[in-house]
Amino acid sequence: MRNKRTIQISVSAMFIALVVVATFINVPFPGAAGGLVHLGTLMSLIIAMRFGKYYGALAGGIGMGLFDVLGGWMAWAPGTFLVRLLIGFAVGLIAHHRIKGQGASLVLNLIAWAVGLVIMIVGYYLYEAIFLTDFNAALLSIWGNVIQFAIGLVAPFFVIYLKRIKAIRQYEKDNDTF
Repeated sequence: MRNKRTIQISVSAMFIALVVVATFINVPFPGAAGGLVHLGTLMSLIIAMRFGKYYGALAGGIGMGLFDVLGGWMAWAPGTFLVRLLIGFAVGLIAHHRIKGQGASLVLNLIAWAVGLVIMIVGYYLYEAIFLTDFNAALLSIWGNVIQFAIGLVAPFFVIYLKRIKAIRQYEKDNDTF
């Protein structure tokens, strides 16, 4: 007998760990008070689009917030947690298609990506301007956020590819865990 709640907790922990590890694969972005170009955004977008708003919110918020704590970006951790939680939730919510399934519609995935980009730019700008620098200095980080999120543009297409893999569809049908 399987406990669905145990599976959900285990999957959440795995997704959080994947986001942390992917975020550690980064290159510092010069010219901004904060910000990195890393693969964590791509990973969190894939998780949100493919597995939904709750997994996306938890993986993005906790995973990248944890990276900030472990990676020496402690001042950014509260903002990262909130902004990435909102991005994961919004992207997962928009990418869900009632008939085709999570992440099956390229159009919805692209809309979700665009909404996530807006949340990231506005969220990080406000956090940096209010808590870390000022409104003028925070403008310098916008381009870094745009570049960071541009890497995530691969996600809508990758998720569509994942939906087409027969073994994954069969696993979902057999296990009904997501």
